[in-house]
Amino acid sequence: MAKKAKPLLIVESPTKAHTIRRLLGQSYEVTASQGHVRDLPEKGMGLSIEQSEKGYVFTPTYALLPKKAPIIQKIRQQVAEAASVWLATDEDREGEAIAWHLCHLLEIDPTQPVRITFHEITRRALQEALKNPRPINQNLVNAQQARRLLDRLVGYEISPLLWRTFPKSQKGSALSAGRVQSVALRLIVEREREIAQFRPEATLIAEVFLATAPPFKATLHAPTLRDKEEALPLLQNLIGRLLRVNKLEKKPRRRNPPPPFTTSTLQQEAQRRLGFSLSRTMRAAQSLYEKGFITYMRTDSTHLAPEALQAIHAALRERFGPQAVQPRTWEKKSRHAQEAHEAIRPTDPSVESAGDTPDEQKLYALIWRRTLASQMREALYEETLVELLPDPAPEPLLTFVAKGRLLTEPGFLALYGYAADEEEEATLPPLREGDRLPWQQVRLWEKFSTPPPRYTEGTLVKELEERGIGRPSTYAPTVETLFKRAYIQRREVRVPRPPYEEICLTPDGQLHRARQTPPPEVQKNKLLPTELGIRVVDFLVARFPDIMDYDFTAKVEAELDHIANAELDWQAMLNAFYERFTAELTQAQATRETATHKLLGYHPISGKPITLRTSRNGPYIAIGEKGDPDYRTASVPDTFSTETLTLEDALLLLSFPREVGTYEGAPIWIYSGPYGYYLKHNGQNYPLLPGLSPFSLTEEEAIQCIEARRAGQKAFAPLKTFPDAGIEILPGRYGPYIRYAGQNYAIPKGLSPTELTLEDCQNIIAQHQNKKQKASATQKRSQKK
Repeated sequence: MAKKAKPLLIVESPTKAHTIRRLLGQSYEVTASQGHVRDLPEKGMGLSIEQSEKGYVFTPTYALLPKKAPIIQKIRQQVAEAASVWLATDEDREGEAIAWHLCHLLEIDPTQPVRITFHEITRRALQEALKNPRPINQNLVNAQQARRLLDRLVGYEISPLLWRTFPKSQKGSALSAGRVQSVALRLIVEREREIAQFRPEATLIAEVFLATAPPFKATLHAPTLRDKEEALPLLQNLIGRLLRVNKLEKKPRRRNPPPPFTTSTLQQEAQRRLGFSLSRTMRAAQSLYEKGFITYMRTDSTHLAPEALQAIHAALRERFGPQAVQPRTWEKKSRHAQEAHEAIRPTDPSVESAGDTPDEQKLYALIWRRTLASQMREALYEETLVELLPDPAPEPLLTFVAKGRLLTEPGFLALYGYAADEEEEATLPPLREGDRLPWQQVRLWEKFSTPPPRYTEGTLVKELEERGIGRPSTYAPTVETLFKRAYIQRREVRVPRPPYEEICLTPDGQLHRARQTPPPEVQKNKLLPTELGIRVVDFLVARFPDIMDYDFTAKVEAELDHIANAELDWQAMLNAFYERFTAELTQAQATRETATHKLLGYHPISGKPITLRTSRNGPYIAIGEKGDPDYRTASVPDTFSTETLTLEDALLLLSFPREVGTYEGAPIWIYSGPYGYYLKHNGQNYPLLPGLSPFSLTEEEAIQCIEARRAGQKAFAPLKTFPDAGIEILPGRYGPYIRYAGQNYAIPKGLSPTELTLEDCQNIIAQHQNKKQKASATQKRSQKK
């Protein structure tokens, strides 16, 4: 009996295939393409650009990815045996493009209703999708093609300029430029420059601490203090006086719950609350989606479907009672949204925990809490404003203000809670107008303004989204590329805070002055540009102002959206971009890429100019010009920043080689070489010991380096030698061994290496060689069989 043909669903992921197979049962075959199947070739542009009467015509050449050949061959056989074929790749542009490429490889007509989409992997969603197949949406495909070709044009044409101008990155990965990647890097570099240029400004703050239960503090509101010495007599007027509650205002305040997650807000909140990187968040979210626990994780929408709202409300009523539910519709989408997706939510809101790994479980719990919280009542507060005046009133009048906030109804906070960086409520004691309160201390101190904060991965995503740069699906790979190219690094930064003078006044008139040095502010998971990243940004901004322009990049993203919505022809969009791009490219290619010269100053003796320059081997200092008899250069080590390099730094770098002392009647010199700094003494080179600075090295430290190297060489000197036979017995990490003709031979246990004779050594060598020959012969016989 012939096997009955079944409908075949083709998806991208084996995990997704497994979940769908479990939900649909034995009536369907499900297979996976395992991601993209065709792309532009790795070598070459893969893009034909021909000029016609109407402009340029862009024709991509797609190639089957080499590793996908056996997968496609298998799917072809499955298609031949199937009753029908449904392309069930993800519902975004990327998924639409994969489905389109599969059509071409499997000889499926894309104009026929072969495409099904669903926002969640549930039995109901799958059955609904199978009832409503459609043709491939060519507009979505064209938008994805346009993005891919733009990225290929930018990367393929600009990256070679970087290769010729700069060395490879610290991780050994070739440099690259990208339409979104380079603009994101510019944001990080410019923020670092803002911080470097920032100068803190001090503001005088006067606080009075009240002796109440519980105690609280109030801040001087008027008059404004400008000088500590002028402020002290004013504050001393409080001695012998109480503080009267002159005004007491209580106002209700409410805090609405946040909307359910979009891709970018999930990435931001996962880093904020869980400490996840972008890639870590997206890996866990992808897995949760493919296993059927959450809806599609790439979305710009905060919308929740009516049936989802019903399930969420039911789950809330069961856990918190009907009074906790506050139905809301979150219709607002990002102005850069691609398609009308739903928000990211659990597929079954009654399931509180899900996932197979700790990361999946933590992320699912965050999504579950956020989704349910979005349909809960707002949190209610009572905000209190207290105005305090000295009693009796001095001249001039001093006005102190204190604020308090009391949570009266937790609402959604009962489920969602506070993030670690959120301030909780400041409570005040019960007060009435007219109350006269004693005080225990007045504190006068300087508060300094702070620079703009460095980006984290989460805040960078927020900035990119607000500017309309990139899309949710691009943020994680964009940041990963910046790390891979060694353009940025993720670090814990300890930011020093300025010292200040603190003056404390007690009710009995005593003054206490103290110089306070606050501990540095510890900032975790901050993104900092590397020296290489800064130089690459400067290079690109100078030569490609359009590509590096924030508004231009956002405009390109908006045009891709118009293509997806059939409002713009993709070839016309590529034409407009290409005309501007080629103009900048031609000019950049004509520019000498050995980069720029920055004048740092002049040599104090010769008067020659000292410049900071950049070559393919990195930044360096030059004195004079090539051809001058005293022209010299010095590499700039990674420990120096070219952003802040001074003339004094340059003179220090140019001071090598220099003499640091004398030992055994011969001078000791310190040199700067391609692999770092080293000592030279009596024709021998010696490395610096760890922790020693070449810029402050003393004679005593230099001698220590020489003796340490000699001691190390002595430790590895031969234990015994037979010069005529070319045999040495050497100490080794795993014990003594024999070295002969470039080969090492282990000495059998129980033998003393210093007592071995020449004949003993030759026997040991012969035994090892015989074993090796026998092993080789055995291997050859097994291969013949």
